[in-house]
Amino acid sequence: MPGVPGGIIVLLAVCAISVLTINWFGVALLIIAIAFFVLEAKFAPHGVLAAAGVAAMIAGSLLVIEGPPEMRIPMSTAVGIALPFAVIAVFLSSLVLRTRKEKPITGTAAMQSEIGTAVTALSPSGKVFVRGEYWNAVSATPVTPGT
Repeated sequence: MPGVPGGIIVLLAVCAISVLTINWFGVALLIIAIAFFVLEAKFAPHGVLAAAGVAAMIAGSLLVIEGPPEMRIPMSTAVGIALPFAVIAVFLSSLVLRTRKEKPITGTAAMQSEIGTAVTALSPSGKVFVRGEYWNAVSATPVTPGT
């Protein structure tokens, strides 16, 4: 039943858009801010994109609703919404940077240079037993079973 609250929210959004005048440049800035946060997590350029995302989110929040000052989003609200996004983006970027520095633990990259037991002769390929699993392996030199 998650579609019911979603449908209600969409109807409320349509109602709000008909009452409020939306500045589409502000909406574009909010979309760009989200893109900056996503790119920060993907490429982790040490907070540069997160800072740009915060600036775009604050500017977009201030510009998104046109009208008298009492209908606009206050600066304190815009900053209060943008700062948690920045904290989360920087935290996720630090996690991404930390995992990029670690040695791979899955896939073929993690298996290279591991020590195992040859189950079949490797000349140049065959089966090996490594970390409790059987794998296909390739060796530059012939390997006899059991070694």
